Amino acid sequence: MKQLNEEERFRRNKWTYTVPGIGRDMAYTLYANFLLTYVLFTRSLTPKQFGAIGTILVIARIWDAINDPVMGGIIENTRTRVGKFKPWIIIGAVLNAIVLIIMFSNGVDGWNFVVLFAVLYLFWDITWTMNDIGYWSMLPSLTSEPKKRDKLTSYANLFAMIGAILSMGLIPILTNGSGAIGGSSISGFRAVAVFIAAALTVSQVVVYFFVKENKTAHLEKEEHIGLKKMAGVIFKNDQLLWVALVMLLYNVGSALLTAFGVNYMYLSFGYNGTYVTMFVALYALASVAINILYPRLAAKMSRQKMSTLAMITTATGYVMFMVFGTLLPAVGAPANVQLAVILLEAFVIGFGQSLMYMVITIYLTNTIEYNEYKTHSRDEAIIFSLRPFMAKMGSALQQAIITVAYLAIGMLSITNGISDLEKQANLKEITEAEKMRQIKDLLVSAPPSITFWLRVSMVVAPIILIGAAFLVIRKKVKIDEEYYKNMLAEIEARKGVAAKPEQ
Repeated sequence: MKQLNEEERFRRNKWTYTVPGIGRDMAYTLYANFLLTYVLFTRSLTPKQFGAIGTILVIARIWDAINDPVMGGIIENTRTRVGKFKPWIIIGAVLNAIVLIIMFSNGVDGWNFVVLFAVLYLFWDITWTMNDIGYWSMLPSLTSEPKKRDKLTSYANLFAMIGAILSMGLIPILTNGSGAIGGSSISGFRAVAVFIAAALTVSQVVVYFFVKENKTAHLEKEEHIGLKKMAGVIFKNDQLLWVALVMLLYNVGSALLTAFGVNYMYLSFGYNGTYVTMFVALYALASVAINILYPRLAAKMSRQKMSTLAMITTATGYVMFMVFGTLLPAVGAPANVQLAVILLEAFVIGFGQSLMYMVITIYLTNTIEYNEYKTHSRDEAIIFSLRPFMAKMGSALQQAIITVAYLAIGMLSITNGISDLEKQANLKEITEAEKMRQIKDLLVSAPPSITFWLRVSMVVAPIILIGAAFLVIRKKVKIDEEYYKNMLAEIEARKGVAAKPEQ
């Protein structure tokens, strides 16, 4: 077999490593964003059963946060003919695809489903971590040149985003309402899960057989990041400690809008997945706009001013959501007007929250130099590992809020009714048209208090959490532009002194 030179290997890896990210993130988005929707609209649950499922999700996501360093250590000590990454990438993908299909295809109900859910979620988490840590840990082994490594990272993130967008946009349309594959959410989710599981498997087979590592690119042993070492760095760096708190508060608060949004859109505009797709699309469009505009904003405004702008924009969007969401239905505004307004609100909130996220990310990056300034050690790997760790911890807290909110407002009275009709449609006991008619009647007759308190949950918790994150930034995060500039000067001065030869 012909040996590839460095440039040929890079050109191949640029596509065979990054494009498969589409399949990976389609699978992750299905599980992370739509699993609870699937449970609510395909199962009739008692409050205790739903509470148990919510508790399982909280515990599992906390475990997910602490499991990554463990899996990283296992991979680091793996020795096989094809290296240490590929075995875990392919084993994790194949097993994860199997779990995915079983989770979205089983016909179990009641407490038996709760038990099966717990077992399957644990296996999903283990198998996904195998693949995920293996996949991203492999990247440094593909090239040792910084520019090429940056390009691979950029491409990998791009195709991962494409996969997430495809799932977020298509899954609501294909699984709920009149567009559901097979005429019901049960058949729709089953078909989507089979397709995405196949996409995940094929994508990772491509990585396994066609990605070629550069054996000299990772001769330096990667630093193993354990929880103990992570905690040590955090507690020695007061600014990192505050930024970690900011990230946690932001991650919990910012995700609630879209998490609650699915059911809110159904209650407000009918059982049609297209409305959910439109809602998510406007929110995502705002995020894209911020990524484009941020360099210009950063050139004209300080980070403190940008965080203030982000907070004002976010709060404005949520106030609009509460006020117009209450007043427009009360005055009998046309449905298309109400839809246009809520899509505008999604864009405004998305703009503010995305800007806040960019500012927080910069603050996190700056704590690397602060760490060097305070301790003479940069510890980049540990500091950057904090971002996914806090995202997963935030996801656990978010799930707790969602579970409590749904139980408190009586959401199960609506979702159980819909799931019963979905089961009848799946068994062909009623037609799709009859299912949609009865669901429409169910939603129209839903107590207005459910929609109102769902709206309150979508507004109050995010404003409190993101507002708290903003206050921490203003009161405790001190690395502004001037402070950062002085830090760099001090660090460079130390290096200059250290570099002077002895006389």
